[in-house]
Amino acid sequence: MAKPVSIEVWNPNGKYRVISTKSMPGTRWINLLIEQDCRLEICTEKKTILSVEDIIALIGDKCDGVIGQLTEDWGETLFAALSKAGGKAFSNMAVGYNNVDVNAANKYGVAVGNTPGVLTETTAELAASLSLAAARRIVEADGFMRAGLYDGWLPHL
Repeated sequence: MAKPVSIEVWNPNGKYRVISTKSMPGTRWINLLIEQDCRLEICTEKKTILSVEDIIALIGDKCDGVIGQLTEDWGETLFAALSKAGGKAFSNMAVGYNNVDVNAANKYGVAVGNTPGVLTETTAELAASLSLAAARRIVEADGFMRAGLYDGWLPHL
């Protein structure tokens, strides 16, 4: 059995127990859960990726829902533990859900959510930026300048 994981608790007397496997930016999401009478427990472990055992320890005996991360493998074991604790919802803080076994979630009656569309503009901007950087040889030029090789304008530069 995994040792207990450290948590930060918001709205300790909330009716519904929701855990988040990681702290996330901002407080709007916290406030939304508190407004719905949720006791929110946020894992504060410094580990990059929690083990299945750590997540099961977080879920405990009573858990209504979980906010998880794309680095976690949500399969049969975790959905069984969540269902056994009374959980009905899992939300993946990710655009995709390739880390989520949707069939296992369905088997245990757990609704699955994700965050589609939040990276559409960012991805397009990054693609355009990388295309310009490659076409203009930005990385190569940066290395050239930092190495002190620029003596002035030349036709072949």
